[in-house]
Amino acid sequence: MSLPTEADFAVVKMGDGASTEVFTILCGLDQVTINRTANTNDRFRRDCAAPGTPAYRKSRTTGKQMDVTANGAINIPDITRYNAALGVVKNYRIELGQYDGTPEGEIIHVINGAFNLTNANSGVGDEGNADVSLASDGVWTEGAPT
Repeated sequence: MSLPTEADFAVVKMGDGASTEVFTILCGLDQVTINRTANTNDRFRRDCAAPGTPAYRKSRTTGKQMDVTANGAINIPDITRYNAALGVVKNYRIELGQYDGTPEGEIIHVINGAFNLTNANSGVGDEGNADVSLASDGVWTEGAPT
């Protein structure tokens, strides 16, 4: 039997913008969703041999985008980082990992790229919570860690 290789956890890291960039985990965000989208324009073309029949759609890819959302517990010290990064394009790293008995786990897939932090929400109450959304800004790379 062949089973899929699955990630047990994901972490989102924000770059500091230094010439030798250091990425720091956004602590508490432990539910991560990654959406890859191909944007398209639809055109409709008729069959020249049968112009009386409905046209068929032709789909043209106009762009690609990635949107990342992460939520979990609010880490109060990160609120200042969120405020400073809101609406700013920065480098981010999303790491997918598996449990392997070590504190770090084994990172099996990495996404790197420039993203715009488009929202940073936090809630206070019985259970403090946070959620952030990242919108890709240009090309991203992904694959096995190097």
